[in-house]
Amino acid sequence: MSTRIDQINASQAGSLPGLLEFRWIEAGYGLVRGRFEITARHFSPHGLLHSATIVALADTACGFGCLASLPEGASGFATGELKTNFIGTARQGAVSCDARLVHAGRTTQVWDAEIRSEVTGKTIALFRCTQMLLYPPVNAHSHPTRSEPS
Repeated sequence: MSTRIDQINASQAGSLPGLLEFRWIEAGYGLVRGRFEITARHFSPHGLLHSATIVALADTACGFGCLASLPEGASGFATGELKTNFIGTARQGAVSCDARLVHAGRTTQVWDAEIRSEVTGKTIALFRCTQMLLYPPVNAHSHPTRSEPS
């Protein structure tokens, strides 16, 4: 029987997180932890860890966390806003991410993620995103409609 982590890791095949070789360690309500080993694919042409790799790690962590934390009746989410502050970099070893739910509303969730170099232990980026929660369409025939005045 596969675990939630096995399912999450397997679901990435052929998508950006899979191509970047992200691996998820923990995923549950309000918390996701993941990492990747730094390879040449993660660098920009001028030799620094590409900022898009960090954003992708944090956004993916928050997305999997949102799915694990949906309120009853919600069917999915869409990212409404994201922001990243880059405060360092890494050139070797691995990068890890801890994403935490800081607001769990009926229509939105807000997630914060901290991204660290595993070699130095230093934070290299802080990330925040707002997820807009999606619900199945309401059956128009189940609710009375307001009549237009004549």
